Amino acid sequence: MTNSTEPLPTPPPGDAPRYRYCEPARIPRHRGRRACAGGNTFPPDDFGTERWLPPPDPLEDDDPPPVEGGETSGRGVDATVASSSEPTASETTASETTAAAASAASARSAASFGNADVPQQHLREPGEFIAAVPAMLGFVPARSLVLAVLRAEAGRADTAAVDVVVRVDTDVAGRAAARAVLDQLADICVRQRAVAALALIVDDRATVPDARHRGVRARRHRELNDLLAARLAAAGVALTGTWAIAGFEAGRPWWSVPEPADTGAQRAPADSPVTFRQVLDGRPLRGSRAELAAVVAVDTDARAAVEAVLESVVAAAQARLAAAARRGESEVYTRTALRKVLWQIANIESGARLHPAELAELAVALRNPVVRDVMFALAPGDHAAAAETLWIHLARALPDPDRAEAAALLGYCAYVRGDGPLAGVALEAALASDPDHTMARLLETALRNGLRPTQLRRIAETGREAAAILGVDLGPELS
Repeated sequence: MTNSTEPLPTPPPGDAPRYRYCEPARIPRHRGRRACAGGNTFPPDDFGTERWLPPPDPLEDDDPPPVEGGETSGRGVDATVASSSEPTASETTASETTAAAASAASARSAASFGNADVPQQHLREPGEFIAAVPAMLGFVPARSLVLAVLRAEAGRADTAAVDVVVRVDTDVAGRAAARAVLDQLADICVRQRAVAALALIVDDRATVPDARHRGVRARRHRELNDLLAARLAAAGVALTGTWAIAGFEAGRPWWSVPEPADTGAQRAPADSPVTFRQVLDGRPLRGSRAELAAVVAVDTDARAAVEAVLESVVAAAQARLAAAARRGESEVYTRTALRKVLWQIANIESGARLHPAELAELAVALRNPVVRDVMFALAPGDHAAAAETLWIHLARALPDPDRAEAAALLGYCAYVRGDGPLAGVALEAALASDPDHTMARLLETALRNGLRPTQLRRIAETGREAAAILGVDLGPELS
């Protein structure tokens, strides 16, 4: 193994199960009325009906015909979970049950993001919160409902911590889908022991309400706000503020959904201290979720090149395995396959580009369950960046179902380092390649339910134990 003096590659950009782990944030508690208190009286019988996104009233809203789609995550949900000290949570914002009226004057919903090394930055009004949303998600959402889940912070009676930020599609068709979305948001709040939540509706079809016109899609947004507030209230969580925007851009207006007279001008997301923090942590902001998904999109030319040599590589590997089995040296075969993968990770660290035959050999090696399990041990270590780079190459170049192994490994790496958005798209790719992939399914479920990254470290420990049984030291082998 050659020693590499090259610096590690920059980790791939990152969303998902759509949770990302972020630094705790604090939002001062306020004593004003709740902005969405009216939602608590919304008739429970209307949960899950088509009224979740009702037909427009042309006299009130002048809405265009509904458009399905928008920025989606495949399953319609993205989430981010905080990865700092316990307790952590998904991409959300915490606030107290009495926090934040929607008015910029009476409800200065605020958060402070910081750690021991960086001075805390405070988000003191809705415009600052809105500007921070793309950075908290890892991409710029479109046609989405973003829910910031807030939890109480121990020892600080006047603040609450950002725990989870969740994005869901607003264009949901059907009663069952609407009910599932609301139930999922409420379940996340309960699981994270939220004391309150903040919401942002992003809808490029919306217009700003004024004295002469209630605004395009205003009725739909109020309906969504009321249903969400009622569903969260049933779970014991207050929705303390809901705002709407047509898009993210400095100077464009934001407005309160329950109190449209409360408006303000947005700040540039690029100027948000939260964005600055994320970039410093190696998490560039993506222009959309589709742009993020392109990180693991299939490269048809690379895949064709691998497919052209894969059959011969598989035949050669089967011959080596059969020979090793006859000699009673199956463990030697597995150790050799493992070291081949580690060698290529070291090559990636040195800036090498792998040829199609080498990618095919890696695909065959990862078919060995022991080799694959050992790869999970690299996620929390010094070589995680190089490993992620390799998994991205493989996810883009390998045919199905081999692609699923690489995408699942990428999803785990992104998950444990707190990049929920990238984990989400990687796990989606894994399940699209192999719907029965057990590990991808487990990780996707964990991410969707807001399981903390620290709770997944046992997977890496198991991989390290498997390497030790084979006599492979994951430190020196990669140095």
